[in-house]
Amino acid sequence: MALCSDFPPIHFFKIIVSESLEQGKLMIPITFVKKYGDSLPTSILIKTPNGADWKINLVKNDGKIWFEKGWKEFADYHSLSHGHLVVFKYEKASYFEVIIFDKSGLEIKYPLKRVEVNKEENCRASQKRKAYSSFEIGSTSCVEVVKSQKVAAVSHTHKKHKGKQENTTLERAKELKTCNPYFVLLMGASYVETRYMLTLPSMFGKTHFDIKKKKGNIYFQVPNNEKVWPARYGIRTSSTGLRFELFCGWKKFSTDNDLKVGDVCNFELVLKTNMTFLVHIFRKTNQVSTDSLQILSKSKEKLLKDR
Repeated sequence: MALCSDFPPIHFFKIIVSESLEQGKLMIPITFVKKYGDSLPTSILIKTPNGADWKINLVKNDGKIWFEKGWKEFADYHSLSHGHLVVFKYEKASYFEVIIFDKSGLEIKYPLKRVEVNKEENCRASQKRKAYSSFEIGSTSCVEVVKSQKVAAVSHTHKKHKGKQENTTLERAKELKTCNPYFVLLMGASYVETRYMLTLPSMFGKTHFDIKKKKGNIYFQVPNNEKVWPARYGIRTSSTGLRFELFCGWKKFSTDNDLKVGDVCNFELVLKTNMTFLVHIFRKTNQVSTDSLQILSKSKEKLLKDR
């Protein structure tokens, strides 16, 4: 049964339970399926109030339908937990709008759809960055491209990379300046080829992570891509102090984005409430294969125009 264009929207809600979160899928109410299941395709879109669209695959079996592939990422990104309530509004054969309520019954504050490089009218001149021996960490008051900026980066091995190719990559990375806290790492073999273990700078971790929590969720995005890669981090004490390490999820991000030894990544913290990073990737070969500089260059042009 297909819905007519003038057919009133249909609503249903689901209370999130731990079992569905563990299984990574959510079953649509049977009464809804009986009436409208035939009109549902195998892939639908879920739209949140912040304007983001999430592609979710449906699985149909024995008169039942589940949100499956893509649902776990949606649930992780919106920090759904046992007791949350999600209201679905169905108007089109492949389109749902959702509203999410937390355990208190209050609608949640939705994560950013993406990092929008706009509203920079009040940006001031950039603050001086402070570079450290093992990585770069900092925060600036506006977004612009600054060719004279110095960038310090190091791989997990803490060895100096003085090769011509690495220098070229770092030269490209010099041009990136962000409004938010960030750190820069040069990808080494154990990051992107063997162990897929990423260690975050300790100073950055102490400043921006909740060190009372030993484990937590972390999310990665890349410019011009709404996909979110969830991961898990852990905090442990070593002989050199606190270590902030990714132990789950980084490999998926690394392989999906084809990271190679010698690539340089700028990790920009764009949403601290759920630890979401925008990762600007500078390739070891070719020109910058991310849209970061193009986006930031346009922002700079807008700044100059507005002034």
